[in-house]
Amino acid sequence: MGADAFDFAIVGSSPLALLLAGLLAARHQRKVCLVAQSHAAFRLPTGLDLSAAPLTRPETWALLAATVPETVRLLARVAGKLAYDRIDPLVVAETAAGRDALGHVRHVALGFGHAVEPEPASSALPGGAVANRFRDAVLINRPFLEAALIPWLESVGVRRLDVADATAEFTVLADDEAALARGSRLLQPQPSLTLMTEPLPALPAPVMSFIDRGLAMRQLTGGGVSALVRGGGTNANGMAGAALGERARLAGQARFLAAATSDGAPMLGLSEANVFTIAGLGMTGAFLAPALARFLAGAATTQEAAWIDARSPLADRSLVAEAAS
Repeated sequence: MGADAFDFAIVGSSPLALLLAGLLAARHQRKVCLVAQSHAAFRLPTGLDLSAAPLTRPETWALLAATVPETVRLLARVAGKLAYDRIDPLVVAETAAGRDALGHVRHVALGFGHAVEPEPASSALPGGAVANRFRDAVLINRPFLEAALIPWLESVGVRRLDVADATAEFTVLADDEAALARGSRLLQPQPSLTLMTEPLPALPAPVMSFIDRGLAMRQLTGGGVSALVRGGGTNANGMAGAALGERARLAGQARFLAAATSDGAPMLGLSEANVFTIAGLGMTGAFLAPALARFLAGAATTQEAAWIDARSPLADRSLVAEAAS
């Protein structure tokens, strides 16, 4: 391998992409370059990174039970404890299908030792909605994390390059933006929207996820709320506004494309020769970085390999479809 050639080119700017690059270099002794823009502190967020989400597959909860503690230890060591918070998010369902999915999610999460409690009805929730509170979830602080990870990435030998300068044996498209930019036929671009509001009174939880709306909201320090709507089309603003209430005043917004699959499950696998696509992982993606790094390095556990292989483009994906996201 030439001096400027790499084992892996990790393409992406998400926390998952940054952690994956660092883990492959530090733990698996691979030569890694990172093709990413440094922009987390200067643009509206296009995702949330949370260790608990409305996931319906038991095997995903089982994998997270192993990788979340490992990821948190890594974050504390290389980025410090300001890189994440422990919170009690709410998941809200408003339709019969949503309530059924939420009930299933709660049952599965309880089975893996998570504390999940029904939320009492209140005026802060939409009429007829039910909600569950997930205790002690981990939320990553994206802007802080990117700045904190740069010294670690440099110390373990990860080179930051423009795409034109990256020569690698294997390319990993490590977030939705990177996968869609490559033009993969395995994914559908999903028009999405980020809204930022002026300060509001405290929400019922620091993070609220609405299953039926494809909406996630996070209240920031200072009271402003960041709302992300996946899909929704021309009604995306209305969907977010209905959840935020009449007092919400818009401070900014940005449209972007998220990667969607027809079955709601993530896409993990070869999309073309020597190109591995990671897309559609949703809020928990960053917490799967240790397992994905081991898989790419050929060191995955049996559990990890089975979970990832089942979500490849060549697998029977009817076995891993997600009823909620």
